[in-house]
Amino acid sequence: MPEELLPSFQLNDFKAEYGSLSWYAGINRKRKKIILPDNLVLISNLREYDYPVRSLSEYTYIITQEFMRCLEGMKTNILQIKPVKYMNGKTKNIISNRFYHAMTTDKLKIEDVVNLKECEYEQVYGVDELLKMSILDNCDYDLFDIKHETKCSLIVSEKFRQKANDLKLEYLEFLPVELTKLITTKEWMATEINSLPRYTPV
Repeated sequence: MPEELLPSFQLNDFKAEYGSLSWYAGINRKRKKIILPDNLVLISNLREYDYPVRSLSEYTYIITQEFMRCLEGMKTNILQIKPVKYMNGKTKNIISNRFYHAMTTDKLKIEDVVNLKECEYEQVYGVDELLKMSILDNCDYDLFDIKHETKCSLIVSEKFRQKANDLKLEYLEFLPVELTKLITTKEWMATEINSLPRYTPV
């Protein structure tokens, strides 16, 4: 949230209307890109927020200072990176020794980075859904995400994976894109109270 809303939050007088998750934001037909404000605050009940990168909405990621180092020299589709203060939602104290950033992306068209002829599909309620993806041989991005494909979030190159491993970033698991089966809507709907995630969050 913007820092100017903090006094209201600290007085338990804060109300949210658009979405139930923090950082929830969507893009409508008129607005193609999300532009983040300055002076953002991440509020979490966790004492420490250890995830190097995590998607808290379809277009917004929270990243650590360590993850920022992985981005150096990489070709990405990142639109914005803004510093974020971290607040413990229980104590309502700002944690000053941890540094985070909010990152938004300019999502790529699937046909620009994916070989659609080599992908695997499954018909679900009359609609073709991706089961497995095949990245184009000439794709030169080291980190990117794709428009309208919410079952997968960030896709990275081998170069990026090696750098993340060299920096010993924890809580990250890298799955080979062409060997990873995505969860279909049908599978997700069939689980008890929809317990399976529709995509693997980062």
